[in-house]
Amino acid sequence: MPFKIERMKVEDIPEVAEIDRISFSTPWPPSAYRREIEHPDRNYYIVLRRVGEGPLKDKDMSRHGVLANILPFLKDEKLEPNPNPIIGYAGLWIIGEEAHVTTIAVLPQFRGKKLGELLLVSLIDYARKNGVHRMTLEARVSNHVAQTLYRKYTFKNAGYRRRYYSDNGEDALVMWSDRIDTDEFANKFESLKRELFEKLNGQLLLEDDSMEDASHRHVGEHIEHVDRESP
Repeated sequence: MPFKIERMKVEDIPEVAEIDRISFSTPWPPSAYRREIEHPDRNYYIVLRRVGEGPLKDKDMSRHGVLANILPFLKDEKLEPNPNPIIGYAGLWIIGEEAHVTTIAVLPQFRGKKLGELLLVSLIDYARKNGVHRMTLEARVSNHVAQTLYRKYTFKNAGYRRRYYSDNGEDALVMWSDRIDTDEFANKFESLKRELFEKLNGQLLLEDDSMEDASHRHVGEHIEHVDRESP
């Protein structure tokens, strides 16, 4: 099953917003993504596409699945079928020499295939190539799967944001990476990246230089998602 990572465009927002609604209890409105991608000098948002296998089935999307069963009026609203559908996305902000991972999400049926990790690696790659020294993010204190992945890439606990999540008042764990501009990190990161690409076994089709340092032209754990709140 081939995949492709591209920079998010305005025309991608309807599909991204649909995945957002499936993945998060407090989704961003489409206008938030539009504002984000209007500033490519300080934001980096990407989409992950499934390539060459046709559109997703209606039941794979929330308007025609779980949410449609709860809210029947949504059945009348339908996204146009996309032959290369978006199945995940991610983004970060760059503020000086720091980067803040704002969101990562993958459709539920594609989780467990290391695609969340692939998106995180793409963000780290971009940050390293754009002068970032350290990265930060928030995760729900209960999201141990995500925390395990972040620790794999040197993120460590740095504090808490109390009652950060408005849906249930859960605390956010604040995590910071080691410095990503050092030789030590570069060696570790390239090793992890090669390991990831080997496990993906040629499934990712690269069209830019975002990941070519791992010496793979075709490469292709999941996390449930990066927990975040709309800014």
